[in-house]
Amino acid sequence: MRDFRTLFNSIFKRVLNKFSFLGKVITSLFGILELPILELGRRIARKFNISEMQFLNKHFLKGRWGGRIIPLNKNIDVSTKFAPTQEILEIVSRSNVAKVSYCYCRTVQRANDEPNCDHPLYTCIHLSYGKDLNEIAGKTIKFKNITKQEVIDLLEECDKRGLVHQLIYFPTPDFYYVICNCCPCCCVVLNNFLNESLPKVIKSDFIAHTDLNLCQNCGKCVEWCYFNARNLENGKLRFDEKNCFGCGICISKCPNDAIKLELKRTN
Repeated sequence: MRDFRTLFNSIFKRVLNKFSFLGKVITSLFGILELPILELGRRIARKFNISEMQFLNKHFLKGRWGGRIIPLNKNIDVSTKFAPTQEILEIVSRSNVAKVSYCYCRTVQRANDEPNCDHPLYTCIHLSYGKDLNEIAGKTIKFKNITKQEVIDLLEECDKRGLVHQLIYFPTPDFYYVICNCCPCCCVVLNNFLNESLPKVIKSDFIAHTDLNLCQNCGKCVEWCYFNARNLENGKLRFDEKNCFGCGICISKCPNDAIKLELKRTN
């Protein structure tokens, strides 16, 4: 059964790579259905006291839904050369943005009198139709009902608040339909990944390296590292490289400018 699934996934990926329009249609349709699916899963999970994400992954999403983390350019080392697909502002500017809408996750928390944070609700950047990450490099800026500066201001405000920028994808990590700014306390994707390892969250192409000569071991970056890559042991910073997702949130929180996002080394 596993061999068949592996073969099917391989063929499915090749078909989507060859016929990009098919992937964009699929991700656009899923984007329309996402909220009803999430709400159904939430209600069933509440009623039967089961894990919402385990239920959705088994019966609906089949491991094809999740988030891809992309940092903001100001968190990337200025000497680093990077592609348009590696930085959130560039991706947004090439993604046919239709509007900014409310965050389902934070809205549900507050509607059920379970507020976990005071972050703003209107932080989801919706696309007019699904996008293929592989085709993004040559695209031009296309915005509707929102200006480029408004998007930039939103992303920078979210970054200051410590929200993680994610491309929410389906049916493969190359096809996305919404760009979210997520908090680990409310976000269905991020919260469930951190607690249950579902759905899949893909690391960015960067890693947050610390200059130990500048680091004062204050622990500020530890407070803001959602992925447990940074810890203080005996008063000294300990960095676990394999846990770093390259979101860049720790950088703006460091009072000594000791952290920089750098491209991962490729062998």
